[in-house]
Amino acid sequence: MSLKSKSLSNVRDLPAVSVLTEEDQVRINLNVSKSIRNKWKAAALKREKTMTELVLESMKIYSNE
Repeated sequence: MSLKSKSLSNVRDLPAVSVLTEEDQVRINLNVSKSIRNKWKAAALKREKTMTELVLESMKIYSNE
């Protein structure tokens, strides 16, 4: 079974996407265990952020931002 990504026009507008930059946005998919996803989701909710915002903030260190 292969996963198919949705076009960005079919995805709900997330605050993190509209705030990031004026660059074109692309979708990435990650395969993680349900327990890891649930931990990330709980961490995002605790900080009143979306999972997108949480992951982007976490990855800044690796992209020199």
